[in-house]
Amino acid sequence: MAQRSEQADPAVIHEVLGSVAVARCLHVIAELGIADRVAERPMTVDDLAAATGAHPDSLYRILRMLAARGIFSEDGERRFHLTAAASILRSGVEGSVRNRLRLAWQDLIWASYGELPHTVMTGEAAFERAHGLPLFDYLAEHPSANHAFDRAMAQISGPEDAAVAAAYDFGRHRLVVDVGGGTGGLLAAVLSRYPDVEGILFDQPQVVASTDHLEGELLERCRVVAGDFFETIPADGDTYVLKRIVHDWDDATAADLLDRCRAAVRGDGRVLVVEAVMRPGNEPDPHKAQDVGMMVLTRGRERTAAEFRSLFGRSGLRLRRIIPVEEGSTLSVLVGVPVRDTAAG
Repeated sequence: MAQRSEQADPAVIHEVLGSVAVARCLHVIAELGIADRVAERPMTVDDLAAATGAHPDSLYRILRMLAARGIFSEDGERRFHLTAAASILRSGVEGSVRNRLRLAWQDLIWASYGELPHTVMTGEAAFERAHGLPLFDYLAEHPSANHAFDRAMAQISGPEDAAVAAAYDFGRHRLVVDVGGGTGGLLAAVLSRYPDVEGILFDQPQVVASTDHLEGELLERCRVVAGDFFETIPADGDTYVLKRIVHDWDDATAADLLDRCRAAVRGDGRVLVVEAVMRPGNEPDPHKAQDVGMMVLTRGRERTAAEFRSLFGRSGLRLRRIIPVEEGSTLSVLVGVPVRDTAAG
């Protein structure tokens, strides 16, 4: 007897389609700074419109829709209040997502997703099709976009840095090289926790021009080196760390980068990749959506443990350990050991 198929629920698909409108409305609200304004006191939509130059009725309809989802709340006098969900739309608070939602950055994203059919048919990054350059080349030529990108990445990475420094014993090493280390957040966390460790912050010139996190005694224990990690990598470090870097690249390019780190590391050193490890198969995992985002923006991808193991093997590394950063975190520290040294990680 044939099995009965599960009855379709159109509401599931309609909810997904509706989420596109919700996302775009959040972008507009973030750009206008609405959460910052109502954090001080509840405000009527007329007052909000006057303060931002928005059209009152259009703004009201957006806020009403968001309030129905718990993002802001409306009272009987058409005043809008901040809610817990809306609080991370504020500027300068822990966990803020406002910079990630600002239109200067999101317009680049939306134009890129418009070229998703091209990616599906060709395997080429949609961002390149939409904007004429690979993502990181585009950012290098557009300082304002690069600044928005750096701020968004800092808001994602910043809260993780101390947890990464605590998850792995960096104190066993003398010199830690942070490859693609941005403005130094992770390296600062490592140096702060391990006072006998020295560091090298290595990234592109326009990135390391501002080392916001390294100052005073930490900067005295750190060298800042500008360069392109596909051309040269500082040699003779004891540990090479790549946090949220490997997922930006396809397997061949990522393997080449890891191989360069393997060649640069001292004989008893380690190559650490700090990334999300995606669950395989049908298991729910937010990084499966992130993986599609990487496909659109770059030629990179999120990876499962098996895919990381294969990637490390292509790079002359053995994946020795996978260390979850902390309970509830999506990140892990993947410990790579050069094949010439298979001692415990």
